[in-house]
Amino acid sequence: MTLKNMFSAMAIATCISSCSTPRTSEEETLMNWYPSQQYHQSLETSALEKEALEGSTEAELQFAIRLMNGDRVEQDLERGAKIFDKLAKTGDARAQFMLGAAYDQGAGVERDPGQALDLFRESAEQGYDLGQYWYAFMLSRGRGIPEPDWKAALPWFQKASAQGHRLAQFSLGEIYESCRAGLDRNFDLAAYWYRRSFSENPNAASQYNLLRLIDMGLVNWQDGDPGKPQTRIKMLDMSKFEPCDPDAYDPLLK
Repeated sequence: MTLKNMFSAMAIATCISSCSTPRTSEEETLMNWYPSQQYHQSLETSALEKEALEGSTEAELQFAIRLMNGDRVEQDLERGAKIFDKLAKTGDARAQFMLGAAYDQGAGVERDPGQALDLFRESAEQGYDLGQYWYAFMLSRGRGIPEPDWKAALPWFQKASAQGHRLAQFSLGEIYESCRAGLDRNFDLAAYWYRRSFSENPNAASQYNLLRLIDMGLVNWQDGDPGKPQTRIKMLDMSKFEPCDPDAYDPLLK
């Protein structure tokens, strides 16, 4: 699954569609979030809309996704957002996340990062990994709040990572590499989370970061890692590193 940091109104709709795909392996339990997705995705739009109008929450959710994405129906961001709003008010964590994404980018609603943050938090508190990741992401980047708060974001990155969210795992790798959120720099833990991030789902960014750590002699190559075992580079003496300055270490995290 690929999520970018910024989206156009069209792209956020595409994200909403792709983000609803159930996963496998360690994330198998998340299929409970979309128990009838395959069935509803196979329906003709007229049949899906009929079920939605009859009050099926799953049908409403999938119909709103189609409206936002212009999938087999004329795109209607405002109508899709209204459906998400209706479902979010009932406490549906998925709809809360999707409505938050709409508010973050102004897709069918007036852009409001603060409202987006609140909706992501509501979704996160119910255990939805996408809500957890995006709530953490907003906190860490200072979107919807006066300034970035990495310490507040950290536990939500951890919660999403524990559920197998690949971007959250990648973020933890970067956090340990750049010692944010008050954590000590730890290249071994950074490498651990980069490996988790791409272990079952190829992730070019995680592989690149891990390979960079290996090539610099900061961590040892392991079976399954990209590249090859070090043959000439000695492991660096960590005691010679300057004290950690997270604001100067990695501009990609700003």
